[in-house]
Amino acid sequence: MHSGGGDLVQSGGLAVKLAGAAVAAPTFGPAIITAFGIDIPIVALVLSVIGLVLARFIAPPPLRKLTFNQEVALTALLLIILFLIVTGEFPIVGAGRPIGAGMAVMWGIGLGFSGMLAIEFFGNRAIAMLRAAFGKSPGEAE
Repeated sequence: MHSGGGDLVQSGGLAVKLAGAAVAAPTFGPAIITAFGIDIPIVALVLSVIGLVLARFIAPPPLRKLTFNQEVALTALLLIILFLIVTGEFPIVGAGRPIGAGMAVMWGIGLGFSGMLAIEFFGNRAIAMLRAAFGKSPGEAE
């Protein structure tokens, strides 16, 4: 049987009327926007930036004292790295796809706490890659 408002399904002696359209949950804004060819997960990015900034405030002081300008520059570098990680554009992390909000927050907090150590690590890896590309051994003088 069919009556305009939905399908009537019978099983044994039980008849159930199926709804014609599924009801979608309301959303507030897009989950992902694309800018300059990069998919940006809005909620994940916002939450990870909040995590990074809050972690920078409560992290123990670094071993090497930085000036205010250096602190601002370090935070800006960490924000750039965090953006690349959350959008999946950072090598190895995310495999080219944006990461979820939970993992993004963990990356933000981790980078916020590690700060200069993370930048030095990435810098050392880049130097090692360049040395390998140009055939210099790690112990060889420049």
